[in-house]
Parts: sequence; C-alpha cells; structure tokens
Amino acid sequence: MSDAPKQQIPEKVVDLMVDSIFRKNGIKPDELKKNLTDEQKHMLKEMVEDLKDQVDQFKKRNANQNEE
Repeated sequence: MSDAPKQQIPEKVVDLMVDSIFRKNGIKPDELKKNLTDEQKHMLKEMVEDLKDQVDQFKKRNANQNEE
C-alpha cells in the first residue's frame, strides 16, 4: 500500500504541467484528442514516460540525500 502514493505523485505532476501548458496556449483537451495523429499520440506517451522517470530519479536522489 505504501507504493500507491509514490506512483500517484508523478501522475499529478504530469497532469498539472499538461493542464498548465494547455491553458497558456488556449487548447481544449477534448478538441486536441480528436486531432492527434497516431504518431503524435505515441510521442506524447513517450514524453510522459520520460517525465515520470525524471520525477522518480529526483525523488530517489532526494531520499538518498535525506538518509545521509
């Protein structure tokens, strides 16, 4: 059960960043979903995974620093 909150943090970060970018550029998520190509969807998924990895690395680095 202790792993569940750890997995939700990166998703919240990603959601916040995407929402902020969309609002800044006047993009409505529902309209965007309809107009994306398969290649663009794939690229977005890869970017999200990369961001999750970066957040996980950041958390691990901070955890290691706190242990020392």
